[in-house]
Amino acid sequence: MSVYNKVMHLIAKFRHLRYRLVNQPVHENGKIKVTYLCPDAVRASGGTKVIYAHTSIINTYFTDIAEAQIFHAKNPKFRCHWHFENLKFKDNYIFDNNHELYIVHEMWAVREAAILANKGINYGIFVQNGYLINRKTHFEKAKVAYENARIILCVSQDIYDCLVYLFPHAKDRIKRLHISVDAELFKPAITKQNVITYMPRKLKKHAELVLFFLAAHLPKNWRIEAIDKMGPAEVATKLGESKIFMSFSELEGLGLPPIEAALAGNLVVGYTGQGGKEYWHAPLFEEIANGDIRGFSQAVLNAIQRLDNGEIDVQQCSDARSRLAQQYHAELERQDLMELTQMLTQELQSQMISR
Repeated sequence: MSVYNKVMHLIAKFRHLRYRLVNQPVHENGKIKVTYLCPDAVRASGGTKVIYAHTSIINTYFTDIAEAQIFHAKNPKFRCHWHFENLKFKDNYIFDNNHELYIVHEMWAVREAAILANKGINYGIFVQNGYLINRKTHFEKAKVAYENARIILCVSQDIYDCLVYLFPHAKDRIKRLHISVDAELFKPAITKQNVITYMPRKLKKHAELVLFFLAAHLPKNWRIEAIDKMGPAEVATKLGESKIFMSFSELEGLGLPPIEAALAGNLVVGYTGQGGKEYWHAPLFEEIANGDIRGFSQAVLNAIQRLDNGEIDVQQCSDARSRLAQQYHAELERQDLMELTQMLTQELQSQMISR
């Protein structure tokens, strides 16, 4: 066993010793407690934002039937820098099966499921990227983890399809949740600039190549700006001012930056990351085959030409943005979470969530 594997084994073993199961009496009007396992991300990711957002929504709108809390298992005192109302945090490793369901994310699902199953703790799995299910595991272990989960949550059609393909016997327990994008935050600026934006965090080599290929032909009155290490408000401002957004999405569960860019009035050119296929439609989006660097750069230049020549149908783009905003509206997210909490509460009351 390598040094790394020995260290990880010790960490898992230590957590195994800390987890503890209790079964408090079920009360007729008892609430379901949904506990989300959350990574200790210093640079909080979109995945942690969704966990914080769902916790806030449940604790704001559905307090009569449910309570949600976030559990940073590595360090229960850790907090991500997402500012949401009505957040609650779990500070211990004690789980109550008669009132609580522990939701673990896909990156740690297999490891955590083995510990939780051994302890008899009820768990679900929250998958925000169908292409991370195999992380540090193999299929047979993943199959056991997912098929023993009380519920499997996901946030896009692509993830849902991946889960059903991999674990067909668990299909009845797979639930799609919508996530929302704030169209009031991500909106076009009153005055747009001849700016092309992109985020350099993923597929850095692809981005560098596209920039290199564009350099030979980019009009002098246009410029390219990277969006990196910015807060949500600053990102929204930059996207609102730019006209074109280059997407270097890798294998994504959904991919929010292209949605945000489109709502902010950009033409989006680039990779769908697979998960983006559910919204990647003209006239706002143009798909480029992954790795087609010349095609990517030429599509950006074509978009510049259409914008400079006034060939963009402004009303058509505005209508498309309205449809996109409705597709990822906060009300859909709330409706899905209401259905989820109602379903879990019904299981609690019928004692279907039990030892």
